[in-house]
Amino acid sequence: MRCCRRLAIISKDPQVKAAWIIYQFGAAHCLFYAVKLGPSYLDVAVAQAIIAQGGILSRYFVQRLHMNFGASDEKLIELKAAHGIGSSQSQDPQNIPWASNLPINVYIFLLKEATRIYGPDLCLKGNDMELFHFYSGGPHTIHYAPLVLTKNMDQIKDLILRFKFIPLPPRKLDIQPANNNQENNSSTSEEYPPKDGHENNRQLNVIARSILICKDIVNLWKEIGYYEICHDVNDLVMQGSLLIMFPPTPSSRWSKPDIKTINARLTELIEIGFQLNHRVILDILLVFEKRLEEIGKILIESFAETRHESLVNLLRNCLIETINPKSKFKSENIMNFVYDFLPDSSEIEFNRAFEFSSKFFTI
Repeated sequence: MRCCRRLAIISKDPQVKAAWIIYQFGAAHCLFYAVKLGPSYLDVAVAQAIIAQGGILSRYFVQRLHMNFGASDEKLIELKAAHGIGSSQSQDPQNIPWASNLPINVYIFLLKEATRIYGPDLCLKGNDMELFHFYSGGPHTIHYAPLVLTKNMDQIKDLILRFKFIPLPPRKLDIQPANNNQENNSSTSEEYPPKDGHENNRQLNVIARSILICKDIVNLWKEIGYYEICHDVNDLVMQGSLLIMFPPTPSSRWSKPDIKTINARLTELIEIGFQLNHRVILDILLVFEKRLEEIGKILIESFAETRHESLVNLLRNCLIETINPKSKFKSENIMNFVYDFLPDSSEIEFNRAFEFSSKFFTI
């Protein structure tokens, strides 16, 4: 834009802006990121172009937009803080709601467009994530949830296919390994709805859990253009599948699954779009860190078989992944476990490769 007048003109074209953001973030999340980029990017013409080019205006997106729209009265916040009422934290830029600076004409356009699409069923003060939570058996244990989900399958289909229910995108690096001692992770204490607009882990766990109960839900999301579903909850789904097979507090009737059973379940998930890469493997080992003496061997061997990779290569690649700066993996216990699992004959050869990789990532 600074060095070429023609590119500057093109970059301001609403159709170009819409095409770029759909390409960059996908049809399912493009409107969310357009709002996040702010008024300098999003105006009514761009919003119109995004929807015309296939950007998905889901009812849940509009509900969350409605929750967060509008600027706060900073003077009132200052006066309350001065008199010891409330908190001055809301003045922190990090606590400003993601849609608070959305131009009112864009907000009105999106509401009108949503009303045109959904009519009297728009339910601005509803929450489709909570609806999905109840429909998919969220309040029930993993043993009873499948019955509830099956009973409510028509409502789930309607929520996804008709109202385009799509969870908002996760934060980068937000999906952390689940806690060993509970089915949901520590995100239960996170604020909801979060001010930055992204989906919390607790809500993403609802999505992951439903997929583990009924993998066909993935196809419903893909049918409406939400192709990022597997990427958005990949870690939670892969971790959750193993937490179900290796529960933190096994019942008296539980028996340890064999490699064939584990391989079948992981392969089933991989076939619909989920990934078992080396970083995911490290995170899974972190989930079971306190139980590696008991189940570490069967997990490692299962991963190697599922990936059609030799055990030595799997271990090497996992260790190399630990020194990748982008992974930010810092568990020495897991690194030592993986290293100790290497056959003695391959340690010297691996040390050379590890040293080379360390220099490469440093460069």
